[in-house]
Amino acid sequence: MTIKKFLQTNYQSYPYLGPGDIDLLLALALHRSTEYLYKNPEKKLNRSNLLAFKKLLMRRRQGWSMAHLQKYAYFFGLKFIVGPNTLIPRPASEILVQTALDYLNKNKLKQPKIIDIGTGSGCLILSLAKSCPSPAKYYGLDISRSALKTARTNARKLGLKNYVKFLSSNLLQNMPPTPCDIVLANLPYLTKAQLHEPSISQEPKTALYGGVEGLDYYRRLLEQLPKYLAKKYLVLLEIDPGQANKISELIKSNPILGRSKIEIIKDLQGLDRLVKISL
Repeated sequence: MTIKKFLQTNYQSYPYLGPGDIDLLLALALHRSTEYLYKNPEKKLNRSNLLAFKKLLMRRRQGWSMAHLQKYAYFFGLKFIVGPNTLIPRPASEILVQTALDYLNKNKLKQPKIIDIGTGSGCLILSLAKSCPSPAKYYGLDISRSALKTARTNARKLGLKNYVKFLSSNLLQNMPPTPCDIVLANLPYLTKAQLHEPSISQEPKTALYGGVEGLDYYRRLLEQLPKYLAKKYLVLLEIDPGQANKISELIKSNPILGRSKIEIIKDLQGLDRLVKISL
């Protein structure tokens, strides 16, 4: 069977996946680009090609994202390796990087210290480091050693191996308590009910579940933060849209952070996505 005939047949057999997914799956099975498919429509597929496609198709139907199958995803215009122990970077999270960049451009800080808590693939801190207008000290923290391994791989591929330091740490536990100018955190914030969403069925639950209200990790972080902040600081926390009021109350009840300015920033869908704490 030729590539052209195979694609046409599978478009009809799996219309819910869409032609784009079918094309990508076949390209992955052949270890080629989708452009190769379009340039070689009459090339015949062998049994090995068909078996490889079938295995990928099965995983896709089981809920694995294309990013997981490809083993990479794009974020803030950069390519990031992803694995079974890291979340797939979401476009909604790019707002953390852009807000931090806007702050740096406005305040002209001299060699600021920037921490990313729950760094995962390193997409936040590495995107910021790649785009930062001036030198800075960068730290990526995560409790998962396998996630940190992936983050270090991404740092190396992006030419940032010597610019970002990755530490194994449960929140800020292993971070020396020195003043930080910017803190980023995209911690687990989903409730048990939200874990059943099909789009995240194959992602690591430890990187998603945040307790009954989804705020267990943020509660602990807010307690730890004050002794790590510089006199002037910016803290950015990604949240679920339904958590804006509750997390604002938690911040206001903190003896130190309660004096800060609190803003809730919406994502491109108009949903409350980012908590901005500044002083």
